[in-house]
Amino acid sequence: MNPINLRSSCRRGTQVAAALAAVCAATVILPAQTRRAPTFYHDDPVTTAVDSQDASNVESRELSLYYDAIINLFGRPGKPQVERAASVNTIDEVPDSSWFVNRAGSKPLTSEEVLRGPDDDRGPAEGTWMVNWKSNGVSPGFTITDSAGKRYFIKFAPPREPELGTATEVIVTRLFHALGYHVPQANISMLRPADLVIAPDARARTRTGGTRPMNRSDIDEQLSRAHRNPDGTYRVVAGSGLPGRAIEGFKYEGTRPDDPNDVIPHEDRRELRGLRVFSAWVNHTDAKAINSLDTVVTDGDRSHVRHHLIDFNAALGSAGIGKRERRDGYEYLADTGPAKRALLAFGFYIRPWMTVEYPSYRGVGRFEAERFEPETWRPRVPNPAYVRSRADDTFWAARKLLGMTDELVRAAVRAGRLTDPQAEEFLASALMERRDKIGRVFLTRVNPIADPALAADGTLKLVNPAVQYGFAQAPAGYRAVWHRFDNATGEVSSLGESDGDADALRAPSGLPTEAGSFLRVDLSAVSDAHPSWKAPVHAYFRRGADGWRLVGFDRMPDAPAMKPGTVGAEPIRK
Repeated sequence: MNPINLRSSCRRGTQVAAALAAVCAATVILPAQTRRAPTFYHDDPVTTAVDSQDASNVESRELSLYYDAIINLFGRPGKPQVERAASVNTIDEVPDSSWFVNRAGSKPLTSEEVLRGPDDDRGPAEGTWMVNWKSNGVSPGFTITDSAGKRYFIKFAPPREPELGTATEVIVTRLFHALGYHVPQANISMLRPADLVIAPDARARTRTGGTRPMNRSDIDEQLSRAHRNPDGTYRVVAGSGLPGRAIEGFKYEGTRPDDPNDVIPHEDRRELRGLRVFSAWVNHTDAKAINSLDTVVTDGDRSHVRHHLIDFNAALGSAGIGKRERRDGYEYLADTGPAKRALLAFGFYIRPWMTVEYPSYRGVGRFEAERFEPETWRPRVPNPAYVRSRADDTFWAARKLLGMTDELVRAAVRAGRLTDPQAEEFLASALMERRDKIGRVFLTRVNPIADPALAADGTLKLVNPAVQYGFAQAPAGYRAVWHRFDNATGEVSSLGESDGDADALRAPSGLPTEAGSFLRVDLSAVSDAHPSWKAPVHAYFRRGADGWRLVGFDRMPDAPAMKPGTVGAEPIRK
């Protein structure tokens, strides 16, 4: 028997003390006869992971773009062996947390909510905009305080591409917020140079990394690098300032040592492993440490760190200052495989991305759906969480993604305010097609049985998302193997088997009736087209006063040890 992870007791460790949580996170699963802690607690499954330790002493740290790229390209940091994601609850779902909040695929969303974005902010108020800070990045921009006293980061549209980067930023921000990530609000606004006033303490970053007082020439230099409309205004993205004290971003491996709540290695977080699927959807090839931002947020007498994704203008075929390179999404920056094949072919090897045809629409970059292959998609630099994504992680992400209905996708695209209706229609259609390709691949590669529900009379119903969304034909049938489960020891005893369809699997006679009893049901599907569906998932039920409740679920209970792969975890070959 493969007992499920003891993450319930680990979660309680974080609520007692960070040190105990760290020990708990590293706990080895013991044989059933020696295990002391129960597998499930009375409040499982946990739907919200609370940061219970005060993190007010967390300090900002420097993140190096170049070091991050080099270590991920050539060093492959992170744990050497891939195990089940550690940030899931007992029913294999990601709870709401300072990292992720369940939205699409978990609760109903309206088009209006997606169009609005993270909050009701509609952008800077009219009147004077006080310029506070100028960065020295690739894309022109600066920080302002509007006439209502609210802070924004302003990004400009590059010359000749007035809608590409700005629309992309706004659209992808809304998509990732709807999927569940913490992101800043971003809106399309129009800037009038006459409204800009330099704040008395405004600073500009120098090329050597220092700062100096800002002057009007700094603003003029920024405007010279941006697209100017015929009426003298500038189309910009206005990103709302995030609540809390900014402390730079997070890495996709390890933990932040000075945050007592950060006890799960980031490469073991399903919300970061699954981000690979969402990034592939929109071709967001730049998910890296500097494109994230942690802030210390205070609630009452306690502070905690909230983790945000930021800077989405390099997606949907945009590079922020122009169109993406053709190979983005197909190869890493340092990918030896294609280079070797080209060498063996004396330079005549045609790489797949060389023959992709991209339509030409105003505001749309090098983005399409026909040649998109979800399994082989790559970011520019290997991501420690992405290369550790297992089939249960990508299944989770794909199911969340299918919660983004056509109407929700169209609402997000509409927020980009593209002026060409054909461009808007193409982009929405391409996103829908890529979404469906992802579902067809990742919802079918592993046993897709989900959401089992056991009625008091012994009728078991389940959902098959692969069939539900039309990516596979219904299997010939489903099989359930029933066990009495001892929550204290993890031991099981057989109760029998049953066969049926998704709406009517009948339990054998003799199910326990006393409150507090547990069952383990091993569920599989009979499908010649999908042999992997025969590998059973394990569902755990607890008997209560009003019937049976699902308290545990493991999609890959017998998964072999794995190692990080090129585009996801791979079984370790013995």
